[in-house]
Amino acid sequence: MILLVDDDPDIRSLTRTFLEHEGYSVFSSGDAGRAAQIFRSVPQIDLLITDVYMPGRSGMDLGLELKKVRSELPVLLISGGLLGGEETAKMQQEGWSFLAKPFRLTDLLSTVHRILAPVEARRWREAKQGVPVEGLLARGYE
Repeated sequence: MILLVDDDPDIRSLTRTFLEHEGYSVFSSGDAGRAAQIFRSVPQIDLLITDVYMPGRSGMDLGLELKKVRSELPVLLISGGLLGGEETAKMQQEGWSFLAKPFRLTDLLSTVHRILAPVEARRWREAKQGVPVEGLLARGYE
């Protein structure tokens, strides 16, 4: 499951629709506060995709807050603006990924696949071993 956060409703809607079409379950929010509430109520979230610059709280701050709850949460930052030196250093220190807007949807998909590959592999192994698994993808494994 993916948590998508962007204050631009058009980008949020297009990105969500695309990811759902590709088989992902997506929760979305237009602000960091609501996103944090969603994250706390849905423990199956595997990836945070968030805009960096939003009114109120930044995506960077949101990522740091959610990583305090679950340190292994991968984060993909998206932004139409340039990241400053401090932001770039923090992003690299945290091991987060970055995608500049406007991005091609195929670039988004390949980035999401790369980030989630370890999670998908672990779940596939657990499924083969008969461990009940909450599905990352809506489509099944064969």
